[in-house]
Amino acid sequence: MAFTMARPWKDTKTGKLHLRQRTPSDMRSLKGTFVTLPLGRHLKTVKIGEMVQMSLHTRDASEAKRLHSVADAALRRFWEAHRTGTEISVYPDLNSIPPWINQRAAAMVSPAPLAEGGLLTVNALLERWLAYHFDKKAKNTLKRYKASLRSLAAFAKEADVRSLSGDDLHAWAEHRRDKEGVSPRAVNKNDLVAASSMFKWAMDRAAGRVLISNPAAGVRLDEPKMVVRRERTFRPIEMRAILRAALDVKPHPKDLSISNAARWCPWLAAYSGARIGELCHLRGADIWIEEGTPVMHLWRTKAGIPRKVPVHAHLIEQGFLEFVRSNGSGPLFYNQERHRKGAQTDPAEIRAQQLAIWVREAAGLKDRDVDPQHGWRHSWKTIALGAGIEERIRDAITGHKVASVGRKYEAPPVTMLAKAMERFPRYQLA
Repeated sequence: MAFTMARPWKDTKTGKLHLRQRTPSDMRSLKGTFVTLPLGRHLKTVKIGEMVQMSLHTRDASEAKRLHSVADAALRRFWEAHRTGTEISVYPDLNSIPPWINQRAAAMVSPAPLAEGGLLTVNALLERWLAYHFDKKAKNTLKRYKASLRSLAAFAKEADVRSLSGDDLHAWAEHRRDKEGVSPRAVNKNDLVAASSMFKWAMDRAAGRVLISNPAAGVRLDEPKMVVRRERTFRPIEMRAILRAALDVKPHPKDLSISNAARWCPWLAAYSGARIGELCHLRGADIWIEEGTPVMHLWRTKAGIPRKVPVHAHLIEQGFLEFVRSNGSGPLFYNQERHRKGAQTDPAEIRAQQLAIWVREAAGLKDRDVDPQHGWRHSWKTIALGAGIEERIRDAITGHKVASVGRKYEAPPVTMLAKAMERFPRYQLA
């Protein structure tokens, strides 16, 4: 069978040259499987789709042409082997391994894929990861992951990421616990999640598939059994203390957004179960009337999914809508003009942190096992349960994940949420 001469394909965004060959029509059954091809003295595994595409990790035309000719010929032999039923076997010597061996065999006998420029340290990979996710992840997420991954980079020093193993990641996790004083739960929940996220990205096409496995996968520290000293909901006396303190707030002499947040955010959380951080992001433009119901549009949420929550009648009677109208369409609970441009921490997040401190002090919450912010989330759902508000509606109002796939298709309308909110009892401060 005669073939036309193929040439390297150039990615106009990166300038890098690639092998790019369309999957033959009689090979469509192989879509979704993998083929391992030679790349210089290395092997690289790529997925078969409409096209088979592999970065040659170079912008040099002559070098790309040399690499391309070998890989392209190997791929064509792969198609022919499947057509003729040639046995596909694995050989112990790297130089004698057929270039179409399966992915698992390639991982066992071949070195990790090439990265342009030779050595690829954790710090170098981190910089690539940060640059790629600059506009794809929340600033706080990047900041939190960066702190964890900087620690990993310092621990790994000049080691190549492709040489790291699960044992290396476990040793780092123990270092975080024993030398840096991070709790095992925080290491598991934050540090190892950040590392796994970066390494998983490094296996993807967007990163050039510089890794063939995730060394953080399955790594975890043993956590001591947590001693639960009290319930997560606020106690009635704590609820009354917080809400009274909010009612007694006096206008701040220099920044009204500070006193506005203290006055309204605890009450909004008490009547919605929303996170304080979500509420601190509210703008005047996020409060409107829909289907005859005043709603607040929580657009900055932990899950990244906006939701609308009816404003409880008790808040309206207290003058919340008048406050919104007088404030205008901008931020309700922070002053953008006082926020330093270029700061990594969001002004709403700063205000939420300040509120936690204020609530504990103003309401006299001496019990360190009670969360002055998240306690409202637990309390609202518990009270709503007692008021007979069904679980699906409680989840819709608080933004919790639903229990089944089928429920993901349900989107309770504002009118339904409003009727449920009418059943939520008023807080009595007397």
